[in-house]
Amino acid sequence: MSSGAKIAIIIAAAVVAIVVIVGGLMVAGVGLVWFRATAHEEIAQRDAVMALQNELEKALVKEAEARARADAEAAKADARPLAERRQESIARGVAYLVKEQAQDGSWGEGNVGITALCADALLWCGKTAKDEPVRRAIRHLLKYQQQDGGIYDVGLKTYTTSIALMVLVKADANAYADAIEKAKAYLIKHQWDEAESIDKGNPWYGGHGYGKHERPDLSNTQYFVEAMHEAGVPKDHPLWKKVVVFVSRTQDRTESNDQVFVGTESGGMIYSPNAGGESKAGTVDLPGGRKGLKAYGSMTYAGFKSFMYAGLARDDPRVQAAIDWIRRHWTFEENPDLGQQGLFYYYETAAKALKAWGEDTIVDARRRKHDWRAELSEAILHRQKSGGFWVNEADRWFEGFPPVPTSYALIALAHCRT
Repeated sequence: MSSGAKIAIIIAAAVVAIVVIVGGLMVAGVGLVWFRATAHEEIAQRDAVMALQNELEKALVKEAEARARADAEAAKADARPLAERRQESIARGVAYLVKEQAQDGSWGEGNVGITALCADALLWCGKTAKDEPVRRAIRHLLKYQQQDGGIYDVGLKTYTTSIALMVLVKADANAYADAIEKAKAYLIKHQWDEAESIDKGNPWYGGHGYGKHERPDLSNTQYFVEAMHEAGVPKDHPLWKKVVVFVSRTQDRTESNDQVFVGTESGGMIYSPNAGGESKAGTVDLPGGRKGLKAYGSMTYAGFKSFMYAGLARDDPRVQAAIDWIRRHWTFEENPDLGQQGLFYYYETAAKALKAWGEDTIVDARRRKHDWRAELSEAILHRQKSGGFWVNEADRWFEGFPPVPTSYALIALAHCRT
């Protein structure tokens, strides 16, 4: 039990005792009228109250001293260079993930997607294929490579295959070349296009979803895009133009998007253009009584990053509209328009997108300059728990399970290093 907890118990006990004794004195006061209690009993009770008050004062002094020591230690820690504090934070997070890894190399009770995400975080933070935790994780992942080349168990096939592919590429592209090529071919084959009788006019075109007969969304698609980017797929490959078509249809920009949910010209992105569109941030009023869909932080960064990886020029109007949305909604205290939901996913996506953008400083809509690496690092560092992990109490999209937000946080911090 911490000293703070002990002090709190002492204070609580003292307060209760005082209340009980004061109550007794009140009863005794009434008793003087009815029973003529002795003066000796009153003196004894007063002495007991004074003794408890002295104990309470001592406890309060100890608490104040403990707080002063804690504040001094925090001030000392904060005085260290950010790079040093960030690296220490990364080391603690890595140690947590290694400790939580199961004997079979997995995390999340064998979950392929979570295992791939945790392994990816270790690789971003300096672990290599020579390190046992990475080797064990890869052995576990490769057990799930299917005949079609995908790396998955049940569901979330694009997510798991994409992240597993990135793990294999980072770990040793030569040693795992065969598995990489199979996974890459699986992902390219399952991009919605003419092969599934989906033409360019269909809102599904160029996107990726949860599997056959499943609608595509920007979250699945951005992981596919990143996997293709890390796997080194040439920019003249047809998949990139298809990606741009799909991502453009998630953007609130009438000039490049004819979907019904567009209308506020915010430049931000939503989750999916399927069946009239879907946004986790809800709706927004449009002229004529129509309802549009509200863009939000994590998807806007996902779309912005996808445009970058797909090779769009920096001055492309779609790219400029997305970065303008980011400037107007600049914050790392929340996932803009979703609050704390998906916060660590937001951190990871923002870090990758801003690194791809290539500027150290972002000027927001109020012309304030932001060192994004420093601000994002501080936001992540002060959320780390004493056990070295991160967790999101707004438990959605697996962020209540510490290995997931811890992996997101570590990957984001790794991207904050110059």
